[in-house]
Amino acid sequence: METRSPSALAEEWIERWSTPGASAGSTVEASVLDRELPRKQPNLCLAVILEVLGRIDASSPNQLLGMLAAGPLEDLLNHNGDAVLAEVDLLARRDPGFRLLLNGVWDSGIKPDVLTRLAKYRSNPW
Repeated sequence: METRSPSALAEEWIERWSTPGASAGSTVEASVLDRELPRKQPNLCLAVILEVLGRIDASSPNQLLGMLAAGPLEDLLNHNGDAVLAEVDLLARRDPGFRLLLNGVWDSGIKPDVLTRLAKYRSNPW
């Protein structure tokens, strides 16, 4: 996989999921953030998630926030939750937008110890 900046990857992801009719069940081709980064490059994945979060409306649940929560962030926590747990905990503590994003993650498949540590931030699932 070629290395691209978090900014470029975020732009690609937003463009793909902002396409009219894009949804989890659509035929929109997944981006590298949806496929590879959560599994293979957890730190880069988190950096791209933060870049996306800074570019979209993170004040209330919406389609893009939902796709980011139930896609890349959920996959990251499923596959590499232990590796990013300290940073995710810090982000959730400091950033209301990230905390909202974390509340959009479905917890099936995430290790119990990761869920336990993040539970204090996930009191308002959507």
